[in-house]
Amino acid sequence: MIEVEVKASIDNLEFVRNKILEKGAVFKKKKYQYDILLDPPEINFAKTDQVLRIRNTDGIWKLDYKSPRLDNETKSRKEYSVEISDGKKVRDIFTWMSFKLVGEIEKTRETYELNGMNIELDQVTNLGNFVEIEILSSENEFEEAKKKIFSFLESLGIKETIKSDYLELLWDKGYFKDNRK
Repeated sequence: MIEVEVKASIDNLEFVRNKILEKGAVFKKKKYQYDILLDPPEINFAKTDQVLRIRNTDGIWKLDYKSPRLDNETKSRKEYSVEISDGKKVRDIFTWMSFKLVGEIEKTRETYELNGMNIELDQVTNLGNFVEIEILSSENEFEEAKKKIFSFLESLGIKETIKSDYLELLWDKGYFKDNRK
């Protein structure tokens, strides 16, 4: 499966929330997420465009690996995920194996669903507000999923998207060490 994902910065979270609800989006849940991002000892994931993340969502821990991006227009990647019982212990194990902490991200996320799309409204600590539209698709439906997402964003009046992930945006603002250099 491919996670086809497009993100945009938004000034007015309430305006976007109301707009997607007017279009028929269904509210699913609100959650708090805390991410720990790591790089292996000899690999700089910022340079290889990969992600290793330990995520806590309202007390549930997962370990995620994301492949390099599949295109230059979106943030789409292959993603592998497994639930774990204790993220802090897993972080300690990786640290003992010389993995490097490259950043931490905190956010509150509201999830909505509309026509096979997950719509995420994020309030990210030290960054601001964002909307992320995601569709899980097969490789055969990848281009169609991208078109659907861009068309939906345009219907919201959003024309400018962001290809950087939250960690890269935090690096650009001076939070954490940017290993890309």
